[in-house]
Amino acid sequence: MFLLTIALLAGFSFAPQSSATLAPGSKAAADEAQQAFTKGNDALKANQPDKALESFDRALSLAPVNPEYHLGKCHALAALGKHNQAIPECSEALRLRPAYADALRDRGHYYLNLGNVAAGLADLRKAEKIAPNDRGVYYHLGVGNYIKGDFAAAANAFQKCLDLGKQSDETTECIAWLYPSLFRAGRKQDAAALLARFQPDPKLIGHPVWYQDRILLMKGDKKEEELLPEMNSEGNLSVTSVAYSIGLWHLLNGRNDKAKEYFEKAVATKYTPPWGYRCSESELKRMK
Repeated sequence: MFLLTIALLAGFSFAPQSSATLAPGSKAAADEAQQAFTKGNDALKANQPDKALESFDRALSLAPVNPEYHLGKCHALAALGKHNQAIPECSEALRLRPAYADALRDRGHYYLNLGNVAAGLADLRKAEKIAPNDRGVYYHLGVGNYIKGDFAAAANAFQKCLDLGKQSDETTECIAWLYPSLFRAGRKQDAAALLARFQPDPKLIGHPVWYQDRILLMKGDKKEEELLPEMNSEGNLSVTSVAYSIGLWHLLNGRNDKAKEYFEKAVATKYTPPWGYRCSESELKRMK
């Protein structure tokens, strides 16, 4: 009691150990790392990648060999558009857990964002063997093969993506890519049947609406003029995405010159991460 009184009079406190001095490997460090990881995931869901990155860095400072924390940092960097920095974090997660399907899927995704289709497809094929029921794996396999120009393989992947989709936004984005894949793979009857079955969801919100509008444009239920205002709704992201959809519609209907105009608009943004940019880039190469 005497020592406690002296301590209080001297201004000392008996607060818990500062998180800054926690020793990596201790239970206290592990607990705080998990809390930081949870905060990082919450920040990503709230579209706050900067805050997420801070939290993941904190988690890794306390638990540097946790593959999930490296994958979290990979996600935050990708959300900031820093795909070149994100990929090494995914790679570290895979070094620590070689059969980590999520890390393979996401590294493959980010390779595609950077235009490295071969590396992206290699990762995604490995992920497919480990996680054959992961819709995201098939979605990105489809995108990679589509960019490559292997439309038969793209159609197979997008069909699996569609089969595994549960929500309206998931199925809509799969159909938006499955239709042109089937059409360009020579399966025009299957493509037409897919369009005929499609029913728009009036409650759909966000970027999936752009995919729904692409499908409706292909069906003839929307006109080109109705999609044009969307092109400038979100800067370069909407320009690349919507311009590719309109250009694709012209391309599938044999209007190559008009299609080229829209593909060139997408590429002129120099905003490379969206699929609209990468697909427009590949279309222009095939047109040469």
